[in-house]
Amino acid sequence: MMNLKYLFIVVFLISNFTFSQDNNLVGELKKEDILSSEHKKWFDENYDNYKPQPETIEQLKHLFKNNNFNIEVYFGTWCSDSQREIPRLLKLLEKSGFNFNNLKLVGVDRSKIVPNISEKKQEALNITNVPTIIVYQNNKEINRFVEYAQESLEKDLLKIFSKQPYKHSYQY
Repeated sequence: MMNLKYLFIVVFLISNFTFSQDNNLVGELKKEDILSSEHKKWFDENYDNYKPQPETIEQLKHLFKNNNFNIEVYFGTWCSDSQREIPRLLKLLEKSGFNFNNLKLVGVDRSKIVPNISEKKQEALNITNVPTIIVYQNNKEINRFVEYAQESLEKDLLKIFSKQPYKHSYQY
C-alpha cells in the first residue's frame, strides 16, 4: 500500500514537471511576451501575411474613437486557431487605433483554464474554445468571437463592435 502511495507521488511530480516544460504561455500576457518566446515564428508569419481591408480599418477607427470598448482575449499558444487569429487581431487593432490599455490577453493551458481566477469567475467566462475574444462596453459583454470566423475575423469583429446581429461559432 505504501509503495502505491509513493508511485502516485512520483507520477504526479513527473507529470507536473512535464507540463511545466510545455513552453506554452499561460496567464496575462503582452504582445512582447509572445515575441520574446519560441512562439515568435508563428506570430510573425501570421502577422506579416495578414493584410486588413482599408475600409474595415476606417470603420473600426470611427467606432473606437466614439466608443469605449474593452477586449479580453483568451487563447492558447498551442492552438492553431489562436496562432492564426491572435496576430491578425493585434494587427487589426493596431491599424485601427485601438487603445491597448483596454486590451487583456490571457494565455490558457490545453484544458482552457484561466489562471488565477475563482471557479465562479471561470464558469461565468465560459471559455470552451480558443481563441475567445470578448468585447465589453460599460463593463457589459456585448458579444464574443469564438474559435473561428463566420465570415472573416475583420467582418465578424466589425459586426460585434457596431452591434450588428452576430452569432459566434457555438451560438445557436
